[in-house]
Amino acid sequence: MAWLSQVLGGRARQPRYEAVPDEEAGDSSPSRPYRRRSRTRLLLPRQRKAAALLLFIDVLIVVALVVILEPLITLLRRNDDLFTPRLTLPSTAAPETPGGKHKIPRILHQTTANDTIPAKWVESQRSCKEVYKDYKYMVSTPFQPSAARIFPAYNATNLITNNPQLWTDKGAEEFLAKEYSWFVDSWNNYAFPIQRADAIRYFVLHHFGGIYLDMDTQCNQTFPMQEVENDSDDDVAVFKSTMPTGVTNDLMIASARHPAFTMAIAQLPYYYTVTRPWAEYGPYINIMLSSGPLFLSLVVKDYLLQKTTLPSPSVKVISPPNLDGYITDLESSTWHRADAQTLMWLGTRPWTWFTMGAIGTFFGLCIVNYLLLALYGFLARRILNISAKLKEAKVA
Repeated sequence: MAWLSQVLGGRARQPRYEAVPDEEAGDSSPSRPYRRRSRTRLLLPRQRKAAALLLFIDVLIVVALVVILEPLITLLRRNDDLFTPRLTLPSTAAPETPGGKHKIPRILHQTTANDTIPAKWVESQRSCKEVYKDYKYMVSTPFQPSAARIFPAYNATNLITNNPQLWTDKGAEEFLAKEYSWFVDSWNNYAFPIQRADAIRYFVLHHFGGIYLDMDTQCNQTFPMQEVENDSDDDVAVFKSTMPTGVTNDLMIASARHPAFTMAIAQLPYYYTVTRPWAEYGPYINIMLSSGPLFLSLVVKDYLLQKTTLPSPSVKVISPPNLDGYITDLESSTWHRADAQTLMWLGTRPWTWFTMGAIGTFFGLCIVNYLLLALYGFLARRILNISAKLKEAKVA
């Protein structure tokens, strides 16, 4: 407690008293200085109160951190219950029965900033267009009469099977303005283009359903939708698992109006508000949390925890190796910045997160305690000095 005494007692000016002989004991030698005894008696209660107050503040900080980080803690703790890959696929998809009723619309969604496809994605996009040639391909072009017959409520885009194009930023904004106008301002004010690309995929899957594939995905054969639909609820979605927990958003399959995607689009404005102020200081984690895979994992977690039983037939998770026969992920990761490598390295070591969090919390509390004590000691010394001066002024 010496450091606590030093901080609390500091170097405040104390009145000096001469040593007084102990006459009752017959000892003419000076007794302990009154100043030291007085100061010790004054400091001990002060130290106890300060220690109790600091402990209370530390507990409040830890509780606040647990409450704030509870979604992430639950995500790691309940990963096996929520996101264990249980969907297995045959190595070769069986042909679909013509004329059957589909829970998942046969629509392929892909996104790009504009109509010019980057050279590194031309071949992968071509492979998906060829493999999914029997699927409708989303086109962000002006309204055509045929679109109204397919989706009467929507006239900003068209569904066609020839001359396919992509969801571009312009077409996506037109779609949002028509169907989800409440989100347009947030969508336009995202700090990074990839956030718009992330967000639009949730909206189009919610509105139309179908399959979404990243542009850096090479398609090998058509995903066997009937394998997913046969033993599912009317609402069905497929996600790809990722490390250390949760799911990724580079491949998603869903029936239209799936409740998980209803929750996702409803939560996007909240996460935008929380993450936008510090976007430039941590781009990777900001993107992940605002609209990326971490955001999606948190939303799917909340959806699944509402279900009475797990695993839920409405959400299926598949591991990347089980998709090898159907897609090849080229993993271009064009949006990764300097902070991404460190966080991705940590992402494969979940217990490292807990260890670093515990160490960071400990040292953070030490710093907070020291600063609070320093402030308290400074104010106490100032008050003592002012009090002493007032007494001296009265005596004078």
